[in-house]
Amino acid sequence: MKVFGIDFYKGDQRDLIRAIKGEVNKPFGYVVTANVNHVVLLENDSVFRNAYDTAAYRICDSRVLMPVLRKFDAGVPEAIPGSTLTVSMMDEAQREGWTVTVVGSTTDVLQVLAQRYPAVTFLHYNPPMGFIDNPAEVEATLQFVEQHRAQLLIMSVGSPRQELLSKMIADRGRAHGVGLCTGAALNFLSGKVQRAPMWVQKLSLEWLHRILSEPRRLAGRYWHDGRRILPIILRQRSQQRQYSQQRDKP
Repeated sequence: MKVFGIDFYKGDQRDLIRAIKGEVNKPFGYVVTANVNHVVLLENDSVFRNAYDTAAYRICDSRVLMPVLRKFDAGVPEAIPGSTLTVSMMDEAQREGWTVTVVGSTTDVLQVLAQRYPAVTFLHYNPPMGFIDNPAEVEATLQFVEQHRAQLLIMSVGSPRQELLSKMIADRGRAHGVGLCTGAALNFLSGKVQRAPMWVQKLSLEWLHRILSEPRRLAGRYWHDGRRILPIILRQRSQQRQYSQQRDKP
């Protein structure tokens, strides 16, 4: 059964990495990383919902969501944070000598990554602010991806832009490889932004670390999402009960 209308990936990170490696030279597919913010956005954004439904993999990015998913028997064995997955896939790219296209991010981040992963060929395209509302800029971004074949495509333009763009790439059917819609992951990987220590992550408090690190950008969003997620969870619980009652009827 779907939870929050999402058909979550039900393997662990090791299984996911193995699956992605098997698809890097096939027609383009992409990974979306569900967190509290995405669950809230999906409530009223049908275009974003469609992009989610089209994704090859919908992973639980959030340790905060994991207790809820367990409560609702979603069958998800573990959270797979997008930042952690990106590190693992970049390690694979280094071992295999892949080409990696980055959409978004900045030149200084790419310079650090090029030094850290010398066996990787990096391609970089950074569309201008507000590009998603400009058809010409969207087309330029799509053409760059399609004309520069890569095994891995890392989307660093934020949600829901990166998911919408990934769906466009998949729909056009001209690109290959696997896209990771992992937002700020490269900022963490390059050291431009410090990720929470592992003990903080294991306590499911990475959200608090991020608020303290970037209060102006994140405090308002986290407050809004925190208030919105509770009624969504309560509605899901009601739906689960109705489903169980219908299933148990003789």
